[in-house]
Amino acid sequence: MQAELRDSLENLHPDSIHGKPLCRALTMDVARGGTAAVHVFLTGLAPGDVRCRVREGGRDVRETRLFRLIDVPVEDNTGLVGFTEGSTGMHRNAPNPYVIRRAPFRTYDAMEPVKGSVRVADPVLALRVHVPIPRSGRIGTRSLVITVVAGRECASLRFGVRVHKAVIPAVGRESFAVTNWFSYENIATRHGLKIWSEPYWKMLGQYARLMAYGRQNTFWVPLSCVFTLKAGSLVLDRARLRRIVATFTRAGLYFIEGGHVAGRTGGKWEAKTFDVVIAGVRATEPDGNRHLSAIGRQLMEEINRNGWRERWIQHVTDEPTASNSADYRILTGMVRKVMPGLPILDATMDPALVGSVDIWCPQVQEYQRHRAAFEAQRRLGDKVLYYTCCFPGGRWLNRLLDQELLRPALLGWAGALFGLDGFLHWGFNHYRKEQDPFKKNVLEKWGGGANALPPGDTHIAYPGRDAPWSSLRLESHREGFEDCELLRQLHVRNRRLASGIARKALRGFDDYVKTVRPFRAARRALLTA
Repeated sequence: MQAELRDSLENLHPDSIHGKPLCRALTMDVARGGTAAVHVFLTGLAPGDVRCRVREGGRDVRETRLFRLIDVPVEDNTGLVGFTEGSTGMHRNAPNPYVIRRAPFRTYDAMEPVKGSVRVADPVLALRVHVPIPRSGRIGTRSLVITVVAGRECASLRFGVRVHKAVIPAVGRESFAVTNWFSYENIATRHGLKIWSEPYWKMLGQYARLMAYGRQNTFWVPLSCVFTLKAGSLVLDRARLRRIVATFTRAGLYFIEGGHVAGRTGGKWEAKTFDVVIAGVRATEPDGNRHLSAIGRQLMEEINRNGWRERWIQHVTDEPTASNSADYRILTGMVRKVMPGLPILDATMDPALVGSVDIWCPQVQEYQRHRAAFEAQRRLGDKVLYYTCCFPGGRWLNRLLDQELLRPALLGWAGALFGLDGFLHWGFNHYRKEQDPFKKNVLEKWGGGANALPPGDTHIAYPGRDAPWSSLRLESHREGFEDCELLRQLHVRNRRLASGIARKALRGFDDYVKTVRPFRAARRALLTA
């Protein structure tokens, strides 16, 4: 058996090769309230049980959490612009030189929680070790020993943890805004549960806790989850809405995103008008106005009754553009009339939409290209979030499976460097019906067209046997937004120092360190400061 430690932010594959010499000792810097993490990479194993334990001063570290890393396929590379290289509907999309490997290949991403021992049939095994650091934890260096036993073979690896004085704040009202849209339906179907049954609510709570652990403090409520069409009228399930909010509030999330009230007419991207969700009628016509009034009246009654006004953010429709801006402007005015005083947030990138939204949300490349325009809107009182999805590709920051594992972490650093107001992604668990995320990660003919969703875009969590599983990308994402909180703290005390440290890791959404060593140095500088 060969055993070594690997940095938890390095990409790792089943066919990775060991270092020469083997890395038997590694030290990490961590803030209080964070998690010390490291990978244990094993090869040359015989079939049987592999046991792993973590000790400090001769005693087991009881708070240790152990995970088996599961490799997943990358069938096609992310495109240079977006989607995938194989997407025929995109121009200038291949080849993309900014990927970690040429597809197809396999990479570790899913994290299966295990206790103590793992049964293996293959000669290669990758483990992830977590040691949570309490917010009141002792400052200084901890010397941990990770012991791996496979049959008659044993390996001891030394894991140093430098605990710094800095404290990562809890997720909640005051933390940096992060939201991942998620599928309520997939939580039911992927775990074999009846939606809204008692076992389902327990599972939804587990998903909520994983989101909060990943620094998410905002959750969405699609209107299809709480409204039904009865006798030609949209009716709110008030008890269900209250229970959804209570479930996520208990987990630590604070802000509520009211789901989109409308979508493009006929579901066609090029449509210039919008239809009310569920009802399917033209939103800016009299019948649409009737349905919008019903939606707004019932939601506002619950919002006011439960004291949610400062928590509620309302979506109107997804990704409006200049071509449908005329109808969108009318639509947002109608929504403001029936839901007065609530901020409107949509994925918005086009300056033609000025005055329509309170919270802009451009893709990262669009924010960077038109930063002056977005900052002008901020000076007028708007907020600006940023998001990624099947765009952008190439060298831009995103959190896809064929990119450096550093990129999800650097999204948090970018938010702090540019002083942005939050981050959004559409894909927490949006697997498609035909997709097993352990076996398929590229979605061809997306929306019935010629483009394909890039690897891992649909999800950052996996449906485990009896709970959601985290991923290496979610963990990287979490760490980056923990760093974001510390950079924001430092910015209040010393703006110049905070900016200088952030720039050690990145200068823009397409200009950043590509390897772990300089990133770790930047984080150490942050924690020391």
